[in-house]
Amino acid sequence: MKVILVGLLFVSFLQISQSYRILGLFPVQGKSHIVMFEKLMKELAKRGHEVDVLSHFPQKKPIPRYNDISVRGSLPLLVNNMSISVVKEHLTGYYDVVKFILTQVGIDICEVILNTPAAQELKNSKKKYDLVVTEIFGSDCMVGFGYHFKAPVVGMISSVILPWGGDRIGNPDNPSYIPNYLVPYLSKMSLSERLINTVILLAAKLSYNWVSHPQSTAIARKFFGPDLPDLQDLVQNTSLILVNSHFSINTARPAVPNFIEVGGLHIDPPKALPKHLQEAIDIDKSQYKGVIYLSTGSMVLTETFPSYKLQAFFDAFKELPYKVLWKADREKMPKDVNIPSNIHFEPWLPQVDILCHPNVKLFVSHGGLMGTQEAIYCGIPRLGIPLFADQLLNLKASEAMGLAISVDYNEITKENVLNAAKTLLEDPK
Repeated sequence: MKVILVGLLFVSFLQISQSYRILGLFPVQGKSHIVMFEKLMKELAKRGHEVDVLSHFPQKKPIPRYNDISVRGSLPLLVNNMSISVVKEHLTGYYDVVKFILTQVGIDICEVILNTPAAQELKNSKKKYDLVVTEIFGSDCMVGFGYHFKAPVVGMISSVILPWGGDRIGNPDNPSYIPNYLVPYLSKMSLSERLINTVILLAAKLSYNWVSHPQSTAIARKFFGPDLPDLQDLVQNTSLILVNSHFSINTARPAVPNFIEVGGLHIDPPKALPKHLQEAIDIDKSQYKGVIYLSTGSMVLTETFPSYKLQAFFDAFKELPYKVLWKADREKMPKDVNIPSNIHFEPWLPQVDILCHPNVKLFVSHGGLMGTQEAIYCGIPRLGIPLFADQLLNLKASEAMGLAISVDYNEITKENVLNAAKTLLEDPK
């Protein structure tokens, strides 16, 4: 009898565990993209699943059950190497942004990555996968791995839903009140805005179907074989889409059950700062009221801004009783600018750890969605300088909620920066 009781007690403490083998495919070489995807894959590994991840960003330290399939070196990383002149020459209009996404970070990446030894080795491996997770961006050629391994596909998007993202699962678009990724509108649009929103949405969908799908299918068939179905057909089998948005800060919209908003997924609780950064963020309260943090993300270099625009920031910050922590390399700043003593430069900063520090009172940002979510998580208002893509949309929504004030890049002056900063610092909502 005792043996039976002990056996029943033992069984009651047992937990059923089922481990899956999951393949993550993230070919875009932007750090701001992989941050979200990597977080999900790490958590899956942490929960006991076997995870293989193809990306340009292998882990610095081994993680149990997390295996890197590195394609680093196959393409230049989009990390701290984009000048403002490139942005203004090639990414200012709707057409420019769509062209950039579909070609340079879409079709071109597809061709390069599928020709890497890592991709060839993956295709020829005898591994079996239960699930394939891949990014929805400029090309769907990675979806071919789902067909190859006979595994269901989950798509992830590091922004709000792209114009061509929801069709594959039948998620509805209604341009009369849902602004698309490419326009800086709110839900309440004028007649002309609704017309523009509709035209741009349809044009983007057609561009993807007529440009990206045919070329990506041709490239994928060279890699997987001529029997690979058209990618436009394969993506219709997408099982689930995880989107980096949230109805509380983005537009509320209808969603089918397999359209899941996971905005803020990438955010970890703030950690203690390294000694040199703690010293940089510490303030003499008799001299400063707090800290202003400035960063334009992981791609665009503020050092490449024209001298007169940088000087406008410097002159504005000089008049504020705040210390400024600026993500930039001081040595690469133009030599003809006068930098005030209250500005401290660092080439890299752990953004959430900085934003959540009690001394930080304002975030000067380009309006990227990751930074938007992090600022809201930490409760910090933003002075936005939108540069391209969805940054205008993100800041427009934040302004409407009283979370930010935008200054157009072409209207950067000392007065405009100073007035916006004072309003945000002295008139909190």
